[in-house]
Amino acid sequence: MRARGDGPSGAAIALDDGVIARISLGHLERVVAIDSSSDESSRSIPSTPGQARLAEALEGFFLEAGAEVERDDFANVIATLPARGAAGSEPLALMVHLDTARGTAAVPSLELLDAWDGQAVRYPRNSRIWVDLVTYPSAAAFLGQDLVHGPGDAPFGLDDKLGLAHLMTLVRLLAEHPEIPHPELIVVARPDEEIGRMGAVEGLADALARRGVRSGYTVDGIAPFEINTENFNASRGSLWFRDRPVRPPDGRDLLLSLRGVNTHGATARAEGHRPATRLAAELLAALEGRGLFPSGVYPLGFVSDDQRDCDAELSLRVAGAEALQGLERALEDVVGPHVRRGAGWQAAEGPPIRSPSGATVDMLRWVLDFLGSSRDFPLAAEESSGRQGYSHPFRARPDGEGLRLDLRLRDFEAEGLAAREAHLRARAGGRPLRVVAQYTNMGPRLAARPELVARARAAA
Repeated sequence: MRARGDGPSGAAIALDDGVIARISLGHLERVVAIDSSSDESSRSIPSTPGQARLAEALEGFFLEAGAEVERDDFANVIATLPARGAAGSEPLALMVHLDTARGTAAVPSLELLDAWDGQAVRYPRNSRIWVDLVTYPSAAAFLGQDLVHGPGDAPFGLDDKLGLAHLMTLVRLLAEHPEIPHPELIVVARPDEEIGRMGAVEGLADALARRGVRSGYTVDGIAPFEINTENFNASRGSLWFRDRPVRPPDGRDLLLSLRGVNTHGATARAEGHRPATRLAAELLAALEGRGLFPSGVYPLGFVSDDQRDCDAELSLRVAGAEALQGLERALEDVVGPHVRRGAGWQAAEGPPIRSPSGATVDMLRWVLDFLGSSRDFPLAAEESSGRQGYSHPFRARPDGEGLRLDLRLRDFEAEGLAAREAHLRARAGGRPLRVVAQYTNMGPRLAARPELVARARAAA
């Protein structure tokens, strides 16, 4: 569908940093109140109805700002602002994505902390997390600034609703200040970027090409004035561990809820990321070191959380009070150091385990062995920094007659990604393995257009 708005109404935004910041915060609150997390298990595009609701809200916003707006059945939104005062200029695309990662949640309003002094931020719904300069030294860039944050019980999707708020503010500013020249601007919001679903984007790329668009920027970053000129090449590996009969000790069946530290892979080292797959593998090693496995505590099931894959439920057979005390000490040793960043655990009586299987132990042992198996490149995302990639076992769930372990494979160089895929195949140990290509590095193509980087740097 295509429509054109009538233009702005009311007083124009003053071109003042403080005023623009308040307007932008209002735009951010408007979009984070709509749940638009994507779902890789869905076959539709968009993969969730929330993305369609957000697309509809954006269509109304851009129409009100006087743009010509198209919205298709895939929830792509294309808002066009005609060129003015820039004769002979090429059209320029500015792009964001509608979806947020699985496990994010909508919030009705955001918290504002004035002039942050570096002390712990107090989250209304989560007293476990300590965001301060001791726990997160990289946050020093924001010392003395006003901080915006959510309630703390779930991420609210700054990736990429922050970029979306930026573009909403830009469109409104340009609509209300006709003295600002610009080329034809084509603002694009696309669905399902987080799950790499390309079906909607292929048609979108063709549509932009027909309109003469040769250049565009994605507004989606982390640090102020950050300019990304390349991204990882990416694949996903899946490895299967088949059920096998075992004889655990007699005892109580417990369900251990493990909370990991949830961060983006690109900032995993600085933010102390820890997935439950690694925590559980290190817990098994700690139990074995204490002489508690296999006779005292036996892991019998592992299920990564469907929304936050850094979390999981670990089913355990525990033989007596002494073994339970040993388990608690092992948890303090393994999980305790990460509690300030949001990790934790909680144990409860679990359902009786009728058919004990060794697939969980096999998977956890494999994870621990795998993470220590390479001297050529880092494997865990939290051990990687800079231009290093990672081969990260991040999620395990029941699949058929056993467990499927999923790994993120990332490397800036195509040869590096191929080496990581070969390393995974070599470590599979004859187990069923599937490796699927996901996306490629934009750097080599961008190298032919250095003026795009130069413009971004000049703007910053």
